Amino acid sequence: MGQVWQLGKWSVSWRQVSVGFLFLLTAVFESLSVPLAGGHESSSADSVGRHPTPINISVSPVVLIPGIGGSIISDKKSGLRVWIRLSSASFYFQRFMWGNYNVTTETMEPLPGQPETGPLLSGYGLDGIRNLDPSSHWPIYDFVVYYDAIIRVLQSQGWIAGQSLFGVPWDWRQSMCWPPTMLSLKQTITTAMKKNGGRKVSLISHSMGGLVVKCFLAKYPDFFEQSVDAWVGIGTPHQGAGAKILLEFLQGYDLGNYAIKSEDAKALSLEAPSVYELLPQEEFPWQQPPFITMDKDGVAIRLLPRTYSQPIREALTNHTRKLPPDHAVSPEPFNDECFALSKRTRSLVASPLLPPSVRYYNVHGMGQATPLGLMFGNISRYEELTTKKYTLSNTDGDGTVPVESAVAHGMTARATLGVSSTHMALLQQKATIDLILRAVYDREEE
Repeated sequence: MGQVWQLGKWSVSWRQVSVGFLFLLTAVFESLSVPLAGGHESSSADSVGRHPTPINISVSPVVLIPGIGGSIISDKKSGLRVWIRLSSASFYFQRFMWGNYNVTTETMEPLPGQPETGPLLSGYGLDGIRNLDPSSHWPIYDFVVYYDAIIRVLQSQGWIAGQSLFGVPWDWRQSMCWPPTMLSLKQTITTAMKKNGGRKVSLISHSMGGLVVKCFLAKYPDFFEQSVDAWVGIGTPHQGAGAKILLEFLQGYDLGNYAIKSEDAKALSLEAPSVYELLPQEEFPWQQPPFITMDKDGVAIRLLPRTYSQPIREALTNHTRKLPPDHAVSPEPFNDECFALSKRTRSLVASPLLPPSVRYYNVHGMGQATPLGLMFGNISRYEELTTKKYTLSNTDGDGTVPVESAVAHGMTARATLGVSSTHMALLQQKATIDLILRAVYDREEE
């Protein structure tokens, strides 16, 4: 809920102060046209052990797969970046990112009259995942940097963009098994192998990108075995996310962009297959299952993964959104078609059969308070869950993915590494990058 200050007749929250401060810093640095500070680059490089001199040796090509929210999305016609934006964030988010789920095509499609958008593919897929807001400068940079540290380290060691280093940005509103994403990953792997004499690739995924890889493995097992040498999965919600995803359905969550209103994010999520795919796995034998508790008409209720879909559905029965540009009110309940698709795709990735020849390395965050449960007070109707105050119950994890989900990959891992880090910062940690280098060089633990 956060601390609130009273300034005359206005109440100001810590969130509002933080967002305002970020906007102020962005405006100052953009007005000065200051490039990324050299000192910041040095400190970042030192923290991840960047090698000062390129080392050109024969190694496997590397393909990077981002997670949900981890690809720049732009207008396909004009090239305008619409995710992530800090300035006028809600305006662009509503007009370019919202959509409607089409059950026939199993695709989230643009609203009527809305421009077609998609992931930024330039720079061999690296531009769309390196830094999610390239216009930002230090210190705002730290909020939007993504694969940059990993890309810098690999390039310093001899990997070359478009030759031995590639990215696969994807439209993260779509299903993790969306055919265009599967095709893009397959084509990128094929290209990487052709440019490196048929050498197998190493995959490095983050967050939901790991579920994309799992889906690819399930759909193309023979191709996977013939083309993948190693896979490093970082912060993967193998069994789903915790209470943050439950909160996204009930009251909204900003998807990692503090400039986005929670209700705007919720309006996107209710039509986005990928968000439903992050619900906790119902069939997984949880030791600490994500939960929702409340007292309904004097009766204590505890909802678990197998039981909370119907109460969430009832809570959203009368949910609406105001569509741009004229703010027409449109019903937007729980999307049963999206939920049905997610049950099929989550079942597909639940029991992966990793080929013995593929070396898998699992990295997970820990030591951070990670929401596991939403605890509400007294209610008389489930609809009250969309507005009523709640208390979070936390467990160990990276602040987003509980450790229990992140380590339950169902595969044989060459190594498992727990890093004290938040979900996004896992990609910047020296321990993570050291393990990546160990994997791509195929060397034993030192």
